[in-house]
Amino acid sequence: MIKKQKLFFSLSALVVVSLIWYLYEKNDVSVEPPSEYPFLKPQTPFKVSEFEEKVDEKQKTDKKVSAEERVPQLVVEEIRKAPVLLPIEAIKTEEYWEEENELLNYKEVGELFRDRLVDGTLGPEMVVIQAGRFRMGYINVTVTSFQGEDKPVQDVSVDLFAMGRYEVTFEEYDKFAEATGRDKPDDEGWGRGNRPVIYVSKYDAMAYAEWLSGETGENYRLPTEAEWEYAARAGTETKYWWGNEIGSNRANCDGCGSPWDNEETAPVGSFPPNSFELYDMVGNVREWTCSKYEAEFNGEEQQCLSQYDNSNRVIRGGSWYDLPVKVGVTHRTNNWWSSEGKMNFLGIRLVRM
Repeated sequence: MIKKQKLFFSLSALVVVSLIWYLYEKNDVSVEPPSEYPFLKPQTPFKVSEFEEKVDEKQKTDKKVSAEERVPQLVVEEIRKAPVLLPIEAIKTEEYWEEENELLNYKEVGELFRDRLVDGTLGPEMVVIQAGRFRMGYINVTVTSFQGEDKPVQDVSVDLFAMGRYEVTFEEYDKFAEATGRDKPDDEGWGRGNRPVIYVSKYDAMAYAEWLSGETGENYRLPTEAEWEYAARAGTETKYWWGNEIGSNRANCDGCGSPWDNEETAPVGSFPPNSFELYDMVGNVREWTCSKYEAEFNGEEQQCLSQYDNSNRVIRGGSWYDLPVKVGVTHRTNNWWSSEGKMNFLGIRLVRM
């Protein structure tokens, strides 16, 4: 009897399920999901025709995009498609670089500019030097065979900076001396004005840079030895920026073939500039750097000494007094004769960061 009842209930359940299935299929009865599961929603069938209609409508209403406007869009699209993160430089926007340039107050590499002083007059003419990597030292010298102060080559990188287009002149330095009550240096009777200032110690040079920084609100200083050689080379690897021979009337030194050879300084800018638009990087007056002098390159050439450090500093560039062998872009010396270093063949050239 019990077995017959179980069989009856099983057949009844089968009939009910079959009836529900039949009604669902025939009459397209939708079953709403239970209210306690609100995240379950009936799916809307996707129609290709509707998508195509929307695309056509968008193409009709979108304005044409220029090539210039399209570039940032392409960058964004590539970033979205990229399977890995791109280098950060790839996603810096044009606005970012404009802000960076404004921060540095540089517009572009090679630009000439002059900062305004407190009294409204203009400071020394500067030129923006591109960042880069170069081979520093005498290219043809080996580690075991130096030639005097020239040192074997090493790879060095420098950041973007601006450098004085000319050596600091008497006119520029005298303005500083008058403003600060300092004694004006002797000119040997050669003239002041646009002649390079001479008889300036390393302390005078640092004081002038500090004063100029205060007047302009910018950061002026002496160049590091690496910055100096990078600027003097201007992308070349020869003894002088124009070649390996001194030639004639390209600079002022003892044997350069100029009217001032071994006699006196020449007015700044008397000879052609190098490709960085810098004048007199060879000869006329030697130039102070901010780097500590070491017999061998050891990293000091890329650093500035503290103004309170009394160590000897590197001097570069050669002068009207020096033979051609001592005015090459790799030749280096220091203020071995005195701690201050005041001489009639030694001057200043500044950088601005």
